[in-house]
Amino acid sequence: MTEIFKPDRKLIDILRESSFTISAEVIPPRNGTPQTKIFEELKELIHAGSQFLSVTKGAGGSLRGGSLPIAQSIKDYFKVPAIAHFTCRDLTPQDVENQLMDHHYVGIRNILALRGDPPRDLPDWKPLQGSYSYAYQLIEQIRKLNQGQFLERPNFEIQSALNTDFCIGAAAYPDEPNPAARTEHFAAKVRAGAEYAITQMIYDVDSYSRFLEEIAKANCTVPVLPGVRILSSQKQADRMRNRFQVPIPRHVSSALPPEDSSPDQALEVFLKLVESFKKAGAPGLHVFVLTDTDLACRALRNLATQM
Repeated sequence: MTEIFKPDRKLIDILRESSFTISAEVIPPRNGTPQTKIFEELKELIHAGSQFLSVTKGAGGSLRGGSLPIAQSIKDYFKVPAIAHFTCRDLTPQDVENQLMDHHYVGIRNILALRGDPPRDLPDWKPLQGSYSYAYQLIEQIRKLNQGQFLERPNFEIQSALNTDFCIGAAAYPDEPNPAARTEHFAAKVRAGAEYAITQMIYDVDSYSRFLEEIAKANCTVPVLPGVRILSSQKQADRMRNRFQVPIPRHVSSALPPEDSSPDQALEVFLKLVESFKKAGAPGLHVFVLTDTDLACRALRNLATQM
């Protein structure tokens, strides 16, 4: 029988065949808002040159469904590889297996395995009993599914073997201030089965370079894509530092226009940053797109002409 859903192309193969990739990350619309805008955004980002796209789950416990169907539309309608973020916060292993099978059946193959942010309005949040506390535990379960190891069911024996074929990604945190923690936490994910990584929002190339050196010493050789949101102004950079605790070097923020008044200047700062990451050994650049689709598309078009 012909496959109804064609399996996606694995990200690790794309990275292996490309000297430098350009890609973007989108967020689903808030629940209760129209879907049309996100699909128009996908079309624009792909037309601008994005080689693959990732789709987040709602950050900070926000209510944003639709990650899986959006990722599937990228793969099947737009014909571009997709990465589906998968968070295990408050999911039991049984929930994880069931939801991963949804991804497997529709041909999603690239997973970014995350624990997930706790809800911002619940500062004392703790994982539900029986759920995972760490992303490496989720990664390990996905790896076992790839090996055909499904959860045991009482009085039930699986008659035909099935191996899933997920390409497993992990988050990386080069700006984590504790050197031992940032290396060991990442190494645990790689040992569990992670094949690639995308950093949190990062602007410090020295921090990225140091991280690559540290994980290499820990025998972690998976490709690590730096993730960057294009900053439009010094004001926005200050907001990112203060609200989200994103470290932004002063030499980066000071080169930006004071206000959102000069997209050309902002784009120039971003392109110089990309070139620095490239020289540092980055296999590509992943653009985080929030509300600045137009600027992201300009940047992608510019990068695409250089490839």
